[in-house]
Amino acid sequence: MSDGRKRLSGAAYKKRREAKNAALAKQKGSLLKFLSSEPQREPSSEHSENVTMSSDVDPSTSASSCNLAPVELSGSLQTSATSPEFLHGPEEQSSEDVFAEVLSTTSTSEMDVILVQEEAELEPSATEVELDLRPGSSLDFEPILLQDPGLWMDMNRNLRDFLVLHGPQQVKRFRYPKDGSKRSFDRKHYNRELPNKEITERQWLMYSASKDAVYCFCCKIFPPRFIVAALCSTGTSDWRNLVRNLATHEKTDYHERAFQKWKDLETRLRMNLTIEDQNKVVIEAETHHWQNVLKRLIVLVRTLAVQNLAFRGTSNKLFEKNNGNFLKFVEAISEFDEVMEKHVRRVTNHETHNHYLGSGIQNEMIQLLAQQVRQKILAQLHFAKYYSVILDCTPDISHREQMTLMVRFVRLQESDTTEVTIKEHFLSFIKMESTTGGEMTSVLLQHLEKLGIDFKDMRGQGYDNGANMKGKISGVQARVRELNPRAFFVPCSSHSLNLVVSDAASTCVEAVEFFNVIQSLYMFFSASTQRWNLLKQNLATSQQYLTLKPLSTTRWESRIDAVKAVRNQLPKIDDALTAVMEDTTLTGTAHSKTVAEARGIQKNVTEFKFFCGLVLWFDILFEINVTSKRLQGIEMDISGAIEQLEKTKLYLQEYRSDAQFENVLKDAKKLAEELNVDGDFPAVQGRKRRRRRLFDYEAEDEQLTDPKEVFKVQFFYQILDCAIQSVEERFLQLREHSSVFGVLYKIPQIKDWTVEEINIHCNKLGEILAHDNQRDIDAADLCHELKSVSRYIPTDCITPKSVLEYIAKTKMTSIFPNVCIALRILLTLPVTVASGERSFSKLKLIKSYLRSTMTQERLIGLATISIEHELAQELDLNEAIRTFASQKARRATLF
Repeated sequence: MSDGRKRLSGAAYKKRREAKNAALAKQKGSLLKFLSSEPQREPSSEHSENVTMSSDVDPSTSASSCNLAPVELSGSLQTSATSPEFLHGPEEQSSEDVFAEVLSTTSTSEMDVILVQEEAELEPSATEVELDLRPGSSLDFEPILLQDPGLWMDMNRNLRDFLVLHGPQQVKRFRYPKDGSKRSFDRKHYNRELPNKEITERQWLMYSASKDAVYCFCCKIFPPRFIVAALCSTGTSDWRNLVRNLATHEKTDYHERAFQKWKDLETRLRMNLTIEDQNKVVIEAETHHWQNVLKRLIVLVRTLAVQNLAFRGTSNKLFEKNNGNFLKFVEAISEFDEVMEKHVRRVTNHETHNHYLGSGIQNEMIQLLAQQVRQKILAQLHFAKYYSVILDCTPDISHREQMTLMVRFVRLQESDTTEVTIKEHFLSFIKMESTTGGEMTSVLLQHLEKLGIDFKDMRGQGYDNGANMKGKISGVQARVRELNPRAFFVPCSSHSLNLVVSDAASTCVEAVEFFNVIQSLYMFFSASTQRWNLLKQNLATSQQYLTLKPLSTTRWESRIDAVKAVRNQLPKIDDALTAVMEDTTLTGTAHSKTVAEARGIQKNVTEFKFFCGLVLWFDILFEINVTSKRLQGIEMDISGAIEQLEKTKLYLQEYRSDAQFENVLKDAKKLAEELNVDGDFPAVQGRKRRRRRLFDYEAEDEQLTDPKEVFKVQFFYQILDCAIQSVEERFLQLREHSSVFGVLYKIPQIKDWTVEEINIHCNKLGEILAHDNQRDIDAADLCHELKSVSRYIPTDCITPKSVLEYIAKTKMTSIFPNVCIALRILLTLPVTVASGERSFSKLKLIKSYLRSTMTQERLIGLATISIEHELAQELDLNEAIRTFASQKARRATLF
């Protein structure tokens, strides 16, 4: 002191006490953030920054009174704590006063380390998920974070990886601000001078312009759990003691470990060797494995469904007898394919419980493929807008009535290679409890609504000739037209033509007897394998031969196959009958019955009347079969059907002539000569019948006595007259539709018409395509468009389909919109329901005797894949796998 006194005056002590209290009040609560609620351990003696208190100061008293753990002091704090004044202060000065004095003389920024405990690593949370944080990733942070550690608020895995991957960027070109003592940070601190005067760079040191403080990069991103140092947390701006603090900090163990973690993580990030990356590789490998497994299983399901093969057997385990086609194919594939071999091995060794080989998964894959096929069909249908429905019914093997639902629409896309394609697609089998017109209409409307198909866009109906379908009062077509008058009903042309043949075949007794003889030939030879072998031996003398065929009870036009086999091979069939009668292997009653039956059949087939019937029916059925096949084409339109029917009708009319009758007799006599039988009609036997006359002036009909004339009138003319009349009656409605849409079939000739003629047809078409203030076309605009388009189309565009193709290919749909709409509606109308009949063929193959208990959902799925096999082959398997995975993924809860 200046006055030589050893103790301060009371006023001096008072001022010092007030300064201490002010400092304490300023620092109140600042140490709470450095406290740890976990049990504290003794400070390690390894740290070069640690300083142990003198035994003269009771650390327990200090800790208990301040509620603090043992304290480490460094820097200027270390000097004050070891001074004699600090350790041997006045007697009245307690430990609280000593610690308060330390706080009053040392600010927070001047303390490098405040609280020290044994270091524990901060492990990342188990629930964190690694993200792709490479440069250029969408999850990269702002670049300013690489230069200013003061902006690092919450250190998480994403931010840590970003900072480590890019590395620290030291701020060197900056005017560092000065504090109250005129001191500031200097760039020289970025370097360290070694004892040999060499300079090494402190890569870990960073300056924060926002906080005017320095930080340790590695200790900031890898902070020790129980060591809270300024360089590791809030940064330090103690520029006066910065050299000593930096030298002390970089020698600590926790800094060295943090630095090592930094460099290790940087290496792993650049080489993609982080734990998360390694886990990602494992997960990707496992994902790739399951994708390959599911792809093979889905392809296998599709193949079995397309081929209409059964999936399951009596066992559902691998490598067991009768475990079905699906598992057997999996076993076979595993012998050659590494992916399936690994999967089967894991299943058999019980390494995995998710094998995806069970019957439930099979059903899910079937429904997945069927749903994707159905979605493609519905997408095309919605794009086409206008459509027609095709319905037909049949009982399945389990005696349940199944109704097939199919749609027909026009697919049109404008491009350089535009092709107008008419599509008929299968949608579903519907189990019917009742086949009345009302019930079928209700089910149809419900199913269309379920599939999201607008009923108002229906423009056509295609059914067979059943009364419940085509009934004018209570049939399905009548009920549907009450709700939507623009849904035109077109009876199936193939069914109608079939009924034409049926009517003609039943018109007289001789026609019925003729087909009975044809059927008896097949029944006789097919009843015994020995007889069938004798038949084949006699027919095989020619290079190509036709075996006998049974008569179809429903497809009359197909009887051409049965008649053709007899017509072209009758002499050889007669030889086969003779061979059966002369067969010596038969004895007793069996021989007698066989000979008697063969003799009766041979007598019938060698009559001249049978020869004539054989020639006549072969010619008629051959012509009708050609027409039937053409009518069953998907792209057949009404005009084409009418044209083909007119040709058939003209053929029948021309065939009904004396000249053709003589040709029939001529061909029949050639057959008689080959068989060495009489080539003439037998005489008419029997007495003359007298008929009662109601009036005296009625003359008696002259009875025909000439057998040739009898055959001509009662067989030849009667069959042809019935066929011609049936064609006229059964295709009357088809002609009505042709007259309504007739103007669209004559577009090339319209350029020669007057405007009045075109207006008449367009107004008629516009009326039937309008309902409830809604109309498909504008009649006036259609008239002008037809007149104009007739001048543009080339001469080879003579059909509605070719005209529409030309308009689309030349991209003139916007110029002639009404013409395009009218043509699309016309081409949408179905001419035949043959596609519905074909779906029943698949029904019999899928739901067979051994699979009669199949559920309706599985039946629909398999039928969809089988019938629409072309669309099924075009499916994106990767998309199917993603859809399947999204439905079957099991998400584990992370803790």
